[in-house]
Amino acid sequence: MDLSGKTAIVTGASSGIGAEIARRFTDAGAKVTLTARREAKLTALRDEIIEAGGEAIVVPGDITREETAQQVVDQTLEAFGGIDILVNNAGYGPPGSLLETDTEMWDATVDSCLKSVYLMTRAVLPTLLEAGGGRVVQVSSVAGKNGYANRTAYCAAKWGVQGFSEALRKEIEGSGVRVHTVNPAAVATEWWGKTNDAQAEQVMEQMIQPEEIAEAIVWLLRQPERLQIDEVVVQTYRSPWEGEQ
Repeated sequence: MDLSGKTAIVTGASSGIGAEIARRFTDAGAKVTLTARREAKLTALRDEIIEAGGEAIVVPGDITREETAQQVVDQTLEAFGGIDILVNNAGYGPPGSLLETDTEMWDATVDSCLKSVYLMTRAVLPTLLEAGGGRVVQVSSVAGKNGYANRTAYCAAKWGVQGFSEALRKEIEGSGVRVHTVNPAAVATEWWGKTNDAQAEQVMEQMIQPEEIAEAIVWLLRQPERLQIDEVVVQTYRSPWEGEQ
């Protein structure tokens, strides 16, 4: 896929991986809708992109709500006239053992990581199917392929993303719409620092960087259509996740 002139929606775009994806996409000539809950950060990123010569709009809100997900799609179509790429990057998952995970923490994690994927994909899919092509990229995790102690809710949600994506591929096979999952190990974002204070300063420099995930996604989208690349795993030789087992 040549990203020049394409339109993408990036969720969780206020910082970290999402912000870097938006920067890489607009550097490559794509138009981007930025969505997340923190409007001030989205606005600052939009202004940065526009100052650099790119195109971006902001649609703030909680995409675990159906009406917000639809609003993101509607405003993107109004601004740019179409949608080519959805990147489901939003996600949240504080550490905690199962006994420490109350229903509020469980619901917040599953809604952020999995329900948002369902709502955004369902809202975008009719446009992609009507166009006869497009890409859905799920920023999942190695925690969607392996279990980790003190991450029960997060692992459950990310395994759900894997199952959702595999089922959707079969459901829309032959439509021209492709579904990919990108599965990073631990990434040096503000989320990691907040939830792993004791480890953060020691390991974040050696961790995967957000821009490396963004570059992996751009690489993925640019591969020839004849190559069936459903999943990409991005990890260092030893991930900080391994220390939590």
